[in-house]
Amino acid sequence: MAYKVLSLKWRPQSFKDVVGQDHITQTLTNAFEQDRIAQGYIFTGPRGVGKTTTARILAMALNADGGPSAQFNPDSDISREIADGRSLDVLEIDGASNRGIEEIRNLREQIKFAPMNSAYKVIIIDEVHMLTNQAFNALLRTLEEPPSHGKFIFATTDIHKVPATIISRCQRFDFNRISLQVISDRLEFILKEEGISSDRESINAIARKADGSMRDGLSLLDQAISYCGKSIEYDGVVKALGLITDTLYFEFTQCIRQKNSTGMVKLLSTFSGFGIPAPEVMVGLGEHIRNIIYAGIKEGESLLEMNKEHQQKYVRESEAWERRDLLRVSQVLTDTSAIIRRAEDPYLLLEMTALKLLEMDQSIYIDQLLSGTKSAPKINTKSSVVSKMNIPKQSSNISISEKAYPEPDLAKPKVESVKQDSIPPTVKEPVIPIQSKKTETLSHPITEKIEGKAFVEIQKPLIPKEKEKNISEKKETPEPISEPDKKDEENSPVSSQPGLTIESVSKLWPEILEKIHLSRPSIGAIIEECIPTDLDGNNLTLQSFGKSGFNIKMVERGIPTIEKVILDKIGIPLKVLVKNGDGDSQQKKIVKTRAEKISSPNDDKIFNKIVEVFDGEILR
Repeated sequence: MAYKVLSLKWRPQSFKDVVGQDHITQTLTNAFEQDRIAQGYIFTGPRGVGKTTTARILAMALNADGGPSAQFNPDSDISREIADGRSLDVLEIDGASNRGIEEIRNLREQIKFAPMNSAYKVIIIDEVHMLTNQAFNALLRTLEEPPSHGKFIFATTDIHKVPATIISRCQRFDFNRISLQVISDRLEFILKEEGISSDRESINAIARKADGSMRDGLSLLDQAISYCGKSIEYDGVVKALGLITDTLYFEFTQCIRQKNSTGMVKLLSTFSGFGIPAPEVMVGLGEHIRNIIYAGIKEGESLLEMNKEHQQKYVRESEAWERRDLLRVSQVLTDTSAIIRRAEDPYLLLEMTALKLLEMDQSIYIDQLLSGTKSAPKINTKSSVVSKMNIPKQSSNISISEKAYPEPDLAKPKVESVKQDSIPPTVKEPVIPIQSKKTETLSHPITEKIEGKAFVEIQKPLIPKEKEKNISEKKETPEPISEPDKKDEENSPVSSQPGLTIESVSKLWPEILEKIHLSRPSIGAIIEECIPTDLDGNNLTLQSFGKSGFNIKMVERGIPTIEKVILDKIGIPLKVLVKNGDGDSQQKKIVKTRAEKISSPNDDKIFNKIVEVFDGEILR
């Protein structure tokens, strides 16, 4: 007797033998019990999950001895004829080779005749999506109202290619990918029945390679048995099926994490020696990174289709990684996978991608960078002056003492750049951070020669004029003076100033415009065409110099916002009135104010912060 492969030998012969598709077998079983059999069925899903097998089982149930029944005898003559493809009443054709309109017309003629030995005449069309549009159209009428003895069963892997008019005339059943656990249990059962010993690791390796297809799993098992004989071992399965072990994948991620170039080169050589196509290696690496990410999520390891030992191995690996770094690695692998199949030398691209991952630095969030600079200001190492100084690494601030900077002779200054309004020599200067050369500096630097080679430019701390005057008069050494809180100074209202005038409002108008921009950008864009012209008590008059009355209407809608911003800034409630103005001089004044605002980005605190943090340079 000729050898029969495992996928045919262990093909399910009844609904209870179908594994991994309980939602379908239960529905069909209930349909038979309730006598609710449809005239057409369409089965869709991935390859090797039981679509065609279920179609044959359904045909057996329809033509069971004693009438349609889900509990039929698979060993009956009619069932055996259907299983072997010898039944005259069950016609199974391939849609790829019988896709024309003539073949479908022949089917329409055949289904008109009553069955010979069975209750129903069943037509099974496998890969039905391969039919032409004309063939589908010829099938519509017969499919909607077939003879009472006729049934249609379709199977396809590409349901989106089947016209909606066909799907709407059938009951659709979607087959799922079979889980790794179900495939492993089925393979283990078959091996026991065949009298072949194996270990769980080998079975899981075959099940993972099957990728949700039971037929693929049985074919791979056949191949492994041919190589290993009566005892299947993991090493033999790896060699027979050309698998890449998980150990190599873990070595790959460890090399990236440890920046191990030597280990990575050796590992890539191992991949190449296996003879596995580079795209498959890339897919395996992507799945490996995905598993590490899942293992790092709370209870995410339970979603991995593998045994507990492998799950814990991924959990331990995830603890050594930051998730954002894994996502970056995954993105690089995904981008490479999209082009590696078209590359002239796929393995060269794989190797360069791996070496690129070695150069990837650890991720850092922008908020961490900003918060870090608050506690440790960045030192501009690009400056030739600072680079010649001996700056302690453990301190982000530099204390300027009398020993480090000798007392200059104000009467006969040694350096021409020292001015009389500089800080007196006896004053112990406060602790100040060294700032970037891109930030705003004061107009009175102190320049002192150190060791006759380098000059150090030190920014003058912000000292109120009154205290500075007292210091210069008394020649005493005061305590370090802290910089005023600019934020409090900006947010403090000017209501304490006696006598609010239109001039003071006009002076604060640019800041008011900025706050309106932040709260209501649409109103801020329009109110730029307005300027304060009159203040009568608590009535503030704004004149709009826009070209249309639309500006005034928009400003009037935003008056509550404008009044709120003015109250927050000035501290006095003002009622805003809007009037239409005219005159080119006022319009030119607005344009000039805009130009001055744009041309002075140093007034923007956010802009200055970005320049300071990233050591930027204004190119203008």
